[in-house]
Amino acid sequence: MNLFPQNMGELKYYREKYRERLNILSNGMFHEDRKNEVQAYFMNKGFLYDLWQENENRSYLLAKIVERGVHQGEPPDGVRFDYLILGGKKVVPFPEYLEGLAAQPFVSAGEKAIYLHKDSLESLLRWYFESLWITQPTESSHFHGDSYSYSLYRDLKGICEDIFIKHQYMDKRRAQQTFVEEGFKIFLPTLLSMGERIEADRNKNFPSDYQYLRACLSGLSQNPNYTMSCILKTEKVYTFSLMAEKGWKAFSQDLDLTYPDQITLGQISEVSQEIFESLENSPDQKPFQREKYFSIP
Repeated sequence: MNLFPQNMGELKYYREKYRERLNILSNGMFHEDRKNEVQAYFMNKGFLYDLWQENENRSYLLAKIVERGVHQGEPPDGVRFDYLILGGKKVVPFPEYLEGLAAQPFVSAGEKAIYLHKDSLESLLRWYFESLWITQPTESSHFHGDSYSYSLYRDLKGICEDIFIKHQYMDKRRAQQTFVEEGFKIFLPTLLSMGERIEADRNKNFPSDYQYLRACLSGLSQNPNYTMSCILKTEKVYTFSLMAEKGWKAFSQDLDLTYPDQITLGQISEVSQEIFESLENSPDQKPFQREKYFSIP
């Protein structure tokens, strides 16, 4: 809601109503202004609750916890961190509320763990499954479509062929569940590498959009995949800092998806690493110069 004077009375009214409703639902088991009490209450029910202040907006997050784990990066400098894989959100952070799917992150940092947002990829996997279930492809060329579809096929080739060409799953519901779960496992190494970079940068006081850029570049450098690079290149990216803006522009220019079949995982990895190092070498935020790693004819 826009915080104009004429809205303040209504805003205050609804805040009080929600506060009353929350007190009734919680039955006095926690105080809504004490974050740790709210987190403990929802954690016992299998949900993550978090809130934070950013760019003058307060964000809330409430999501089902799908899985918990601990990740240890590669030695000697590997970072160890706890992570939570989150399912569909019941309450979304402010950017997602305002901008929708385009503002969904893959990975984010909580105070005690790194959050891996499964829903950011799950919706795309479900869409791709539904489109393939309708078209019923019978050979590899039938999986080629727009850049998203082709990138997904390159990452999920084995799963696509098992389900749609070899017909190993006749029941649609079971086939979709397998497709989404196995598909997410393919993206998980990249998400964990992103989380490793976020954890390593936790105390460096970077702007959040620049921190996320570094995580994406680091993740794609260590564990490249076609789909996430396609999403990050073609989706609208919301940035506020100069370094993040320069980095996303370089990434978009250097990974030209006009001919996506000519892009390799090795190229995605090397381009991501090159841009990451260029940003590392320009801490004063002056424009950096580098040669383009490759070009598409």
